[in-house]
Amino acid sequence: MVGEIRDKEMGALHGIYEDVLGAPFRIGQHVRVVAAADETIDTEYIGKVGVVAYFEYTCGCGQGFPDDPMIGVRFGTKTAEFWKEELIAIGHNKAFHKPIPDVKSFQ
Repeated sequence: MVGEIRDKEMGALHGIYEDVLGAPFRIGQHVRVVAAADETIDTEYIGKVGVVAYFEYTCGCGQGFPDDPMIGVRFGTKTAEFWKEELIAIGHNKAFHKPIPDVKSFQ
């Protein structure tokens, strides 16, 4: 599903709300905000867990397809956008029923 405005607050007019082959996460995947890649991050989200809602490739922030989108993450009723470097996958990916490796396994 492309082009549907799902979150007017974030302006995801051209958001992609389904999995993209080569994207760093999957739609519906639980992620934790762990770092700030630049000064635009709202620091209230650092340490919080949310769910990947969409990928945005066209807002003019230097994204690259398919591996470097802005990633819309939903936290209850709020949504915020992050770079892949600001997020880590956590827990179990219920959408695909397979475990996600712990971040320690990549160090």
